[in-house]
Amino acid sequence: MIKKIVTIPNKILRTKSKRIGYVDDSIRNLANDMIATTLDWDHDSEFGAALAAIQVGEPLKLTVVRNDFDDPKSKEFTTLVNPEIVKVSAEMISDIEGCLSVPGVYGRVKRPLKVKIKAQDANGAPIRLSVEGFPARVLQHEIDHMNGVIFLDHIKDSSQLFSIDKNGSLMPVAQAKKDDIKKHK
Repeated sequence: MIKKIVTIPNKILRTKSKRIGYVDDSIRNLANDMIATTLDWDHDSEFGAALAAIQVGEPLKLTVVRNDFDDPKSKEFTTLVNPEIVKVSAEMISDIEGCLSVPGVYGRVKRPLKVKIKAQDANGAPIRLSVEGFPARVLQHEIDHMNGVIFLDHIKDSSQLFSIDKNGSLMPVAQAKKDDIKKHK
């Protein structure tokens, strides 16, 4: 079932998610609903990389992550229950992030290049992941959600905020606002 994605300024996004004690059908059903919701959100110029349960109003430590970020048509996801970062690299990288809960706004965020994650799968079995680059960024972003943190919290300089123009290209938010003003004159 497709769920409504919670967007800012809804206060639930600032809620710390609760650890899931037991993975049962209700958790698996929620994960399946989250996958359907993410796929429903996809459109021509963008696709959802992942979704945390808090983003559909469920304060649980649960996320679904697309398996193939290079193929926006991919419908395969991995479910992570109670994910937590156990190690990060010293090497940091800055890149653009967006969020289904922050529509139309993107920002340059600096994060560790590599992370090690421990979690449980959709059957409650323990798993460990070592990821780098974009997958590492996605997992850090989703785990932030579980701690009540939004990617905008990492941005201290408004020149690092962007929107997407009608051609699907990034442009500074300040420019987007100027263009909106011109349209309404």
